[in-house]
Order: sequence, then structure tokens, then C-alpha cells
Amino acid sequence: MELQRHDIDYYSLHGIWGAYSSFVLGRIGRGAGVVVGDVRPPETGLFVGYRVGREEPHLFPFSSGRKYGLGAAAYHADESSKNIDEHYRRATWFKPEEMERFIYLSGEEWRTKLMSFRVFSFFGEVPDPATVSRASARSAFRPSILIRLSFDNSEGNGPMTGLFGMQGIRRPLSDSTDGALLGMASDACFGFAVHPGADVEEVMDWSVIDAAFNGNRSLRRLASEGGLRFTIAPGRKAEYIIALGVFRDGIITTGRRAYAYYTCLFKDLEDVLENALDEAEESLFRAERVDALLDSSGLSEDRRFLFAQAAHSYLANTELLLSETGEPIFVVNEGEYQMMNTLDLTIDQAFWEARFSPWTLRNELESLEEYSTYEDSMGLAFAHDQGVDNCFTPRGRSVYELPGLTDCFSFMSYEETLNWTISACLYTNLTDSWNWARDKRKRLSSCLRSIIARDANGDGIMDRDSDRCEGGAEITTYDSLDISLGQARNNLYLAVKAWAAFVCLEALFRKLDGRETEESRDAASAARAAAATIVANMLDPEGFIPAVFERDNRSCIIPAIEGLAYPAFCGAPEAVRPDGPYGELVRALKRHVETVLVPGVCIDASSGGWKLSSTSNNTWLSKIFLNQYVAEQILGISDERVTRDSVHASWLKTGSADFAATDQVDSTTGKDLGSRLYPRLVTSILWLGQMSRQNQRAV
Repeated sequence: MELQRHDIDYYSLHGIWGAYSSFVLGRIGRGAGVVVGDVRPPETGLFVGYRVGREEPHLFPFSSGRKYGLGAAAYHADESSKNIDEHYRRATWFKPEEMERFIYLSGEEWRTKLMSFRVFSFFGEVPDPATVSRASARSAFRPSILIRLSFDNSEGNGPMTGLFGMQGIRRPLSDSTDGALLGMASDACFGFAVHPGADVEEVMDWSVIDAAFNGNRSLRRLASEGGLRFTIAPGRKAEYIIALGVFRDGIITTGRRAYAYYTCLFKDLEDVLENALDEAEESLFRAERVDALLDSSGLSEDRRFLFAQAAHSYLANTELLLSETGEPIFVVNEGEYQMMNTLDLTIDQAFWEARFSPWTLRNELESLEEYSTYEDSMGLAFAHDQGVDNCFTPRGRSVYELPGLTDCFSFMSYEETLNWTISACLYTNLTDSWNWARDKRKRLSSCLRSIIARDANGDGIMDRDSDRCEGGAEITTYDSLDISLGQARNNLYLAVKAWAAFVCLEALFRKLDGRETEESRDAASAARAAAATIVANMLDPEGFIPAVFERDNRSCIIPAIEGLAYPAFCGAPEAVRPDGPYGELVRALKRHVETVLVPGVCIDASSGGWKLSSTSNNTWLSKIFLNQYVAEQILGISDERVTRDSVHASWLKTGSADFAATDQVDSTTGKDLGSRLYPRLVTSILWLGQMSRQNQRAV
């Protein structure tokens, strides 16, 4: 099944899993191509198109028309050289109405009358490197994607010439492979290639468009534009598979010195590209299976788009490293911010990873446990992140958190401890890893004691800030919102999340011990206290619970229900039933969300999309998806108040079109407000109800 988007002018990141690299395209008249070690769209041009006979070339509009690198004028002082190369003016760029764009979970496709251009970038589950053979590892961790070009010259009277080219390349691959591969590369960093054929040639010149369509000149190796030229005979159709790959050799991190993991499997870029082409058939089969997963989901077109767009950005932010001692280190980078293994995100991405790569979630949890814990006056706590831009921080420190603050950049000691605890419970339950949980028993017990210690009056919720704040105040993951979601102390959102952590821990300890113990009793007691406090703060007759339990706060928030997602997956589904042991809490939260999900409160009066807080227009799509799941699947609210997906999809296609899967947007217009090019939107996998390889359903 195809997912067609009529509004086609937006970026997508086609991430190469584990390589922290992407093939980026989608904005009309803007840059496209490859980025390595980042997610920001490139300013270079991508040239994909054809020429029939002597007609003008027709190209997809993936270039701003800017020159890149030096041209002939730099060598003979021709001052007439302009910023816009005249060669670009000689091509016809397809107009939006002449193209169709289709988004798939495995990638995307662009079509015109005589040509199609498809990207395959997601191939499904990723195995644990500790359990696979070298041959399987080369397939699984190969830093490459595939591109399929299809040309139709069946009605042509003359030959058709096709082109796939880029700016920013510096060498033809035939030079380094003795002609075994044809293609172009940027130093040893990235490149694209095909197997040789009589109908394929390398082209390289100041203008790859001119070289491809207007002559058969020699390769100009001084240039920084190049590509592949294809010749399709009249009366024929032709299809070509191109491998696109990346390669970064040597130590690429600081703090914890590490290599790109794939360097222990491949010797260089050429090895990557050759292997990708040799195994293209199997890769395409895996891509078909990925698409079938989404096609059979029953999701609406808008939800399928949101899910696929999120998946592509998540993959773009993944990075698998190899330590100097030979251990894999998995990192998810935080979009435009580039922070590494941000624990705020780990908990939300846990559902995705439990489904497609459970070992990566375990790897993150163990890395956070070893390198990101510290002790404050109340016990164990976790740092916000592990570094930025491949620079690991010292143990127990983040690049984000600073003392003496009360909003952005303050500490998140309480919430990060909740996040690690719940994520550990999710991993244990979704992957049936009870031996792992037994090994972590002491750490989980320390988490419980620390969380309880931050509750000064025994009401089950946090009201003591870490002494690391040094006079400041702790914040939540919703750092850029106002007090309704930003303040940690006496916060409704965190209160329900803490309740969830206690419920999950009680279930975990009971399962591990086979009976009630002091730890399970303490967790249950704290859960009951938190539930009672939350219910007691319900305002009657208004019918909602204020976002903060102090200073007469009256903000209304949707994420009050967010915490209900976790017990359902962590062995305590009865805890989120309206007739269960916490039925009063569940019923109160349902009443709350039904009260706030109205236009002008938590539904934006202009756009009709969800606002996480009544007092802020800064709304986060990843959290919308998570809370939609709770509203629909746990609280049983599935009417038009919840299904605002067409609005949410439009935010990514219009207001935030420059930044692929943007998380923070203005609820009125969808304009990007932060968290651009983000991995966190894969909370949308909850819509599938398939969070484990055993296809378990939580509720």
C-alpha cells in the first residue's frame, strides 16, 4: 500500500542506522544530499533526472542552484563568474504539480511521468552484535542505504539519458576500485556506487548537469560535482540500484574514546558499497517486510505518515560505537542539540527499541548506570545526558545541567531517576529479561529509596530539590514550557509518573521474589500515597486537576495521563483499569482529560491540534502521540477530541517543513519552536501495539 502526500515540500531524514548519517531530501529548491555526524540538511545540490533525445534535461528540484566549490573562473581569473551557475538555468526543474511523493516506513519515492526515484533506508530489526556471525553483522551494521532509479523510454524515438549526481564529491570510485565500482565519493567519508555496465558512466565536471547531458568529456577531477550517467535505449525501460554509504575511520569521540562500530567489519567506503550492492536483493526484501508492518496496521494515512517520518529521523540520530576495549556503545543523539543518550528521550524511545533492537535499550541503560549516576544528599540520581557531538562527559555529569537555575538548564535529578527506573522495568517486561533485572536488583532498590527520599511529607510526590541545584529548582523534560509542565516540585505530570514508577517497581519486586517483601511493600505504600494526593487535588465542580499543587496554579495539562502508559507494559495492567486497585485515580484522570480536551483549553482554538498545556502554545508531538495512546487504549476515549492527526501531520509538512520530524511546535501554526530533526517522535509506535518481538499487546 502506498502513502501518497499531496503536500510534498518538506524534508525527510533517511538515516543510516547506527552511522549517525543521513540522506536528506524533500524541500523544493533547497539543498539535499548526505550529512555525516549531524542531522542538519546540507546546502549542497542533488541532481536526479533525465533527458530525452535533444530536449532540455528534466530534474527533480533538489538544489538551490548555488555553485559549490571552485569553478573554472578560479583558475583563470574570470570575474564574470556568478553565484548562480548558468548550467542550472539550462535544465527544467519539475514543478510540484508534476511530481508525486510517497512515504513508506522503509523510505520514500518521487515519481514523474517518465521516471521514479525511490530511497530504501529502513530494513527492520537489528540483531545484538554479541549473538551474530561476522557475515550477519556485516549485513546488519553496514552503513548504507539503497536507491532505485527507474526510467521509462518505452515510447521514445531516441536515447534517454539519466543522471544521479551530487555536489560535494571529490573523486570517482573507478579510480580506487580498478573499475569494479562506478560512482562518486567525498574523500573517504561518503559516496554512491553501482556495478559497472555498458549503459553506465561516471561524469565529473564544474557542472555535472552539463557533463551528463551535453558532452562526453573526460572526468574533471578538480571539480566538486559528479555523478552517474545512464543511457536507456529507445523503446526500453530500465532500473538501476545505487548503494549509498558512509565511512568514518579512527577514533571519532572524546571522553570515552571509540570508533564507529562498522569499522571492525569493513575496511573502507568501497568495501561498504560493494557489500551493499552484492546484498541488495536481500535488503530490498527486508524493506518490503518493513512496509508490510505499517500497511497491515490499520492506521489512518495521517498516522502512517507521522510514524514513518518519525522512524526516519530516529534512525538518523542513532550511532553505534566500538570502545577501545571492544565493547559496543549505542548512542541516540538528540536532533539539532546533538546531546548523547538524553535520558528524557530514552524512556520515550524504549517502546521502539524494545520492538526493533532490544539490546540497544539494555546497552543504554547499562551505560547510563555506569557513567551517568551520582549521589546527592538524598541518594542515587541520574544525569540528564552523556555528552554532546561525540564528546562524552565525565562520570555523573551532563552537558545540560547547571546549578542556581529554576528553568531551562537546571537539574532533572528526580525525573531522570524515574526515567531510568521505568525504562529498566519496560526492558525487563517487554523482552522477558528477568535475569538481567535480578542482576540490577540492588540498583533498582537504590532508585526506589532515592525517589521516596525526595518526598519530604510522605504524600508520594516530589517536593525536595537536589542539592546539586545549589539554591535553584529542579525541572522536568518539558523544560521550555511554563511552570505548568516545567517545574518538577509538586507537579501533576511528575506525580503520576512517580506513581507509575512505584507501581512498576512493586510488580517487578513481586515477580523477582515470588512474594511480598519490604521493597514491594514500600513501593506499594508510596504508590497509594501518590494516588491519594493526586485525587485529592481534583477541583470540583471544574473537573480538572491543576498542573502544579502550589501557588494556586490553575493550568490544565494533557500529560497528567502520561504515566498511565507504563504499568500496562510492566506487569501491572490492573493498575490502569477503572475498576482496579487504583480505580479512583484512573477515573479522576479520565475526568480530567475529558475536561481539558476542549477548544481554547488543551485543543488549540485556531488549528484544532493538541496543546499539552492550556497556558503554553509550545506543544510536543512525541508527547502528543504518547498521550493519545493513553487516551485511546487505556481510558477508552477515541472520538474526535483525540483523533486530530490531520492537524498534527500538517504541522510537519508546513510549519516545520524545514526540519523533518520536529518535536516542539507552535500549536497554532505548527511552526518549529525547538527539538528539530528529532528522534523522540517514535513514541508513535504505540499506535501499532507491537512493542516486542513477540508482538505482545499491553492491554
